[in-house]
Amino acid sequence: MAKPVIGITSTIALHNQIPSVDLAEKVVKAVMNAGGVPIVLPVGNVELASDWIKACDGLILSSGEDVDPYLYKAEPSPKLQKTFKQRDEVEMELVKQALQQKKPIFAICRGIGVLNVALGGSLMQDIETGLPNACKHYQEAGRTDVTHRIQIMKDSLLHQVIGSEEIRVNSLHHQAIGRLAPPLKQVASAADGVIEAVEGKAGMPYVLGVQWHPEELAANDAAIARLFTVLIERASEKSI
Repeated sequence: MAKPVIGITSTIALHNQIPSVDLAEKVVKAVMNAGGVPIVLPVGNVELASDWIKACDGLILSSGEDVDPYLYKAEPSPKLQKTFKQRDEVEMELVKQALQQKKPIFAICRGIGVLNVALGGSLMQDIETGLPNACKHYQEAGRTDVTHRIQIMKDSLLHQVIGSEEIRVNSLHHQAIGRLAPPLKQVASAADGVIEAVEGKAGMPYVLGVQWHPEELAANDAAIARLFTVLIERASEKSI
């Protein structure tokens, strides 16, 4: 049986003053270690989204810029950071196409925000502004350090995968889900109420989104690595 192909979204960054396709290497390694074939999806034309999804067995929405608040009918907060409209539009279409083609989706950090907005939800543009009693969600510790706890609902797929109701995660974000999209359900949260993970409701294809960075932890945490393994297993059903 062929290994499943996993499309991973990327952004554009300057390398030696040259606009270049940019993606954290650890996401690619996590997919390979889980048995998948990673394909980096560049920021291109929205019209290509259907073809990209047809070429892939699963989709990872990766981390990066803030999501443009225009997409959820909000005005920009003074704390809004860099946005990338073209990337937003392409990724939202990728979500639409993946759902239509019944391909599994795994969303990471920014990705959970894109997923939520694509399905009709909104974002908290800045956690400290919107939630005065928030814990620290943009850690100053290293990316592989875990810094705050999350609670996982027992009746969730995430709980089945992780095997625990409480874990500590790394946290590198200042935005979070605001209004939850109707097709999604919350399955984990931080102590301050910030949504830390979502899943698709019954009847949807496999959809899982997490607010933290599992790619940074997977090499040394077998439970976290299973998040990628399960994606590969679900994508394998599409590659037969």
